Amino acid sequence: MLPVIAWRPLVAGFTIACINVYTWLGNLVTFSGHGSLQPIPKKIWQINFNHPRYSDLESFVNTWKSNDAGYEHTLLDKQAGEGIVRKHCGEDSEPLKTYLELGSTILRADYLRYLVLAAEGGFYSDLDTYVVKPIDEWYSESTDQPVRALIGMEYDQLDNPTLTEGMYMPVQFCQWTLAVSAHHPLMISMVNSVTQGIQKLAGSHEVALSNIFPTNEEVLHTTGPVKWSREVFAYLPSTTGTEVTHRNLTGLKEPKLFGDVMILPINAFASGLGHSGSKSHVSMETLMWHTFQGAWRVEGG
Repeated sequence: MLPVIAWRPLVAGFTIACINVYTWLGNLVTFSGHGSLQPIPKKIWQINFNHPRYSDLESFVNTWKSNDAGYEHTLLDKQAGEGIVRKHCGEDSEPLKTYLELGSTILRADYLRYLVLAAEGGFYSDLDTYVVKPIDEWYSESTDQPVRALIGMEYDQLDNPTLTEGMYMPVQFCQWTLAVSAHHPLMISMVNSVTQGIQKLAGSHEVALSNIFPTNEEVLHTTGPVKWSREVFAYLPSTTGTEVTHRNLTGLKEPKLFGDVMILPINAFASGLGHSGSKSHVSMETLMWHTFQGAWRVEGG
């Protein structure tokens, strides 16, 4: 059974008493607004499904292991990934069945990051990224302004008349690095949406989940940054009590809190892009660096 999302607006910075029940988790989870969420846990998750160039990326992975004392680092391979999904998802749940049946490596890797973060929370980062600043320096929060999700921009159209090639929205968010509290409604909603999207994609090709071989564009819209960006924009009004569009974010220079979500400016997670005002070098704003050595575009799904 897929979760049912029931958003309510904020009143004086807190959600109206609101019960959201998500039955796909192995243990029934009940939420009473974002005030019930715990801080983002000190867990770092990465995924290695037999990456063809993992030996070249191991030094990057080691920066996540060594640069953040006090953080628990977990590198999930195929077996460990399946184990943690089984641990947290009910045996008859759609997310578990969908995950186990998926044949596409990239769809499964994307899906796994959302499932793990929804269930346990923490920080996720792709293998081809490395830490620039210790995570404890990435953000600060206060009792009356808790941070329960940390999201970086990957694209900003700024005042350009057209979108950069390969981009689909005036502002997009990256999902190569992100962080949330366990059971965050945004991530639960993402799991729900991705589950439905994967099933719809299989239906559109009239194939079983095991036989989906998505195009790059299908990946972006089904499990990738376009799908993630749409979910983020859908959630922000519920946590702020007001409309939030790309106009509230374009040209962002400093981290900005929207309810319980902190949005980071382009250079925090996306330095070196060559667009969006992204700097070509490590700067004071850079928290981590993405080297774009991922193999997902050449693995054939």
